[in-house]
Amino acid sequence: MSLTPVQRQILKFFQEHPQAVETVRGIATWLGQEAEVVEQALEGLVSRKWLALHETSAVRGYALTADARFLTQIREALGAP
Repeated sequence: MSLTPVQRQILKFFQEHPQAVETVRGIATWLGQEAEVVEQALEGLVSRKWLALHETSAVRGYALTADARFLTQIREALGAP
């Protein structure tokens, strides 16, 4: 499964901010994208286990995985060394 342009933007954001935990609205603002488009892209990345979903009763936050295997897959998908 290939990455959408928005998924690529999201992964690059998290590579530049690896400690970030961010909401759909926050990521949409950073990327200048519609929240609905970002949410759909995030769900695809969570299903690959490239991003982790942190939920409370009030908020959903997304973060880059800490799993080295998935980090390698992300670098390869983005064409990074």
